[in-house]
Amino acid sequence: MEDARWPWRFERWIGQTRIVRAVIRAGDKGQLWWIPPLPNFVLNRYGTEPHAGPKSLAIPDVPAELLTVPGIKRDPEGEKAAFERGPLPDVGQWFPLHRPLTRKYMWLPRLMAQPRRTRAQRKFPPSGRRESGPSPQSPPMTPEELTALVKKRATEIGISAVGVAPYDPKYVWEPFLDKYVGDRVVVCVLEQNYEATQSAPSLRAERAALAAYGTLYKMENILADYIRDLGYTAREGVGNSLGAAIHFGVEAGLGQLGLNGQLLTPFAGSRCRIVMINTDAPLAVDGPVDYGITALCDECKVCIRRCPTGAISAKRDYHRGVEREKIKIERCVPMVAQVNGCAVCMKVCPVQKYGLPAVLEHYSNTHEILGKGSDDLEGYQWPDGRRYGPGSKPRSAVSEEMLEPDGVKLVAKIPWPD
Repeated sequence: MEDARWPWRFERWIGQTRIVRAVIRAGDKGQLWWIPPLPNFVLNRYGTEPHAGPKSLAIPDVPAELLTVPGIKRDPEGEKAAFERGPLPDVGQWFPLHRPLTRKYMWLPRLMAQPRRTRAQRKFPPSGRRESGPSPQSPPMTPEELTALVKKRATEIGISAVGVAPYDPKYVWEPFLDKYVGDRVVVCVLEQNYEATQSAPSLRAERAALAAYGTLYKMENILADYIRDLGYTAREGVGNSLGAAIHFGVEAGLGQLGLNGQLLTPFAGSRCRIVMINTDAPLAVDGPVDYGITALCDECKVCIRRCPTGAISAKRDYHRGVEREKIKIERCVPMVAQVNGCAVCMKVCPVQKYGLPAVLEHYSNTHEILGKGSDDLEGYQWPDGRRYGPGSKPRSAVSEEMLEPDGVKLVAKIPWPD
């Protein structure tokens, strides 16, 4: 079946041509904004547009055996000690080959999405510029009233869910520690296209992820402008560039950390994109919630079994004061870069596929995980042209060609600081 991988290899070869590399460099420099967007009927026809509009965070009662703690189990002293040893390095500092690999091998989806994303990013205020309106509203509103206004505007824009978390320097990437402007972080998530995601790993699924980001960047800009119009300072981040978006999403009550290392929201699992707005507006903080996801993941573990390269650990431990599993990034990143973003761990998550309410209801009635063991949930197509169902995984995923692209064994530049 190896011969069936020729389209994958041909795409890799095209990506190394001078013209493609030149165009990608132009996109990275923000020079492709002038390319017009495709008509809506074309975008809708190929099913990559995100699902705009508010989604419910409400769920039925969580079975008692699935209750653990709101958000994530934490050791405050461990968190503090880790931060004192050193700030959180961003992926570029820790794993410098990450961006070059994705730039090199994910050229096609990046090229298709870059003009749209660049147009949205061009509206962001210049780095370091602290824009605000003339003065806060008078008479001053209570934090609850102000928060209700901001969330109402987010709903009108089409953001799926929004929450407020306190600023915490322990979860800010080191290069951005001096760029925060207030003590509140508004976390916004947008649900990406359902049908496209079920085809992961695929070009269509990765285009859907990038399309969601492009749309969410525009929404983020509109919401930040609204906060500034209310008289407060607001600073947008490009995606999750300001810090660890999953931490802030959990603290804002938008979901819990899954075994796949992603934020699982009740309505779409990790099939969401996240952005953050930092502000000095005195917003009311939401706080973490126990959705039952932590214990549910321990019962499920489908993402661990189905990961093509075995990059997801089955055991949680404390890292920087937070109980979580540790992704083997040297196995994850090469696959993500070379197989259209991979996203198998997202695709096979029952919360993503069916929504948390359906999963909880099924568990309450049967004490089983909805879809576990079925091809409907666990099956996926690989670049070798074959579909792999429960109990089977592609051997090529752990080949030297996949795990050591260009003959380079990937290692972190610095150890992850525990």
